[in-house]
Amino acid sequence: MIIDRYIARSILRGTLGALFVFAALFIFIDFVRQLEHIGTKDFGLMEAIVFVLLGLPKKLYELAPSIILLGGLISMGAMANNSELVVMRSSGITVARIIRSVLQTGFLLAVFVGLVGEFIVPHATSMSKSMRAVAMDDQVLVGGEHGLWARDGNRYFNVKTVMPDMQLQNLSIYELDTNRKLKRASHVQTASFKDDHWLLKNVTHSEISETGVKTEERAVEEWPSLIKTDLFEVLELEPQDMSAISLMQYSTYLEENELDAAAYQLAFWVKVFTPLACLVMLLIAIPLVFTATQRSGGTGQRVIIGLLLGILFFVFNRAINHLGVVYGVMPALSASIPLVFVASLTIFLIRRIR
Repeated sequence: MIIDRYIARSILRGTLGALFVFAALFIFIDFVRQLEHIGTKDFGLMEAIVFVLLGLPKKLYELAPSIILLGGLISMGAMANNSELVVMRSSGITVARIIRSVLQTGFLLAVFVGLVGEFIVPHATSMSKSMRAVAMDDQVLVGGEHGLWARDGNRYFNVKTVMPDMQLQNLSIYELDTNRKLKRASHVQTASFKDDHWLLKNVTHSEISETGVKTEERAVEEWPSLIKTDLFEVLELEPQDMSAISLMQYSTYLEENELDAAAYQLAFWVKVFTPLACLVMLLIAIPLVFTATQRSGGTGQRVIIGLLLGILFFVFNRAINHLGVVYGVMPALSASIPLVFVASLTIFLIRRIR
């Protein structure tokens, strides 16, 4: 219907406006932070700009519920100021019908946020860390979508993924002889740094000589040294940087090895509930707009209210999440408590609309 398209356009315009404001603020703050590093080895002005832009999706994703709330308040507040909501209700459009239109738009925004968190944020964050390490560390040869390349003497390493707790996945090792010819190529499924040594699993060695290639497979190997660990400490993905699929797989790996997986399980459930939080935060804008009066303030006051509510939700969400990890609360419950609280408050406020 026309009303659905009109409300959708209004909310999308308001959300894009809020997104632009937050993006500009984050870009400015992060760029100022990188100024002191400009000139360090190959890290110049262009590298700083690229690093800041690649880190932007993560910050916007983490604040997506607050951004959507602010966009909803701005857009629907403008409709209220122009008496458009009054006209809608006078023409027979009920509050429930308006809520349905808002839900349709909120669902699209929630899906978009979920896709960004699953596909764009992990890739962009990984690229930003690799690019910065390439520019500021002489050991790194190449970074990017093909993984990280590094060198240690006559050994060259290619790592596809750097997981938390110093675990490397899909590691290739190429060893050269004194004549700079390839003498051995190895592929390792996973490599973990434990007790001052590297534990390699599912290793395949290919010895190359003039007589041919000899292949040997081993389930487990221990290496006293592989590559400096400080290089990977700046490249490893934190739980909140990983995709939901990677978090689920890594949590399973930790549980199978009887290790603590609470932080990664929590990050997984936060990924699951973040799109739903966006939808709920958009809905809470409805009672805030409908219960306001013309004399209660204009766009400026609504922006302030949106910012305060967004900050409160962000802090409350993080606090509950961390307290859940500290006190051993089930990750799914810990991640859902803020969402359930805001959803209950939203339903209560909507039912008070007359």
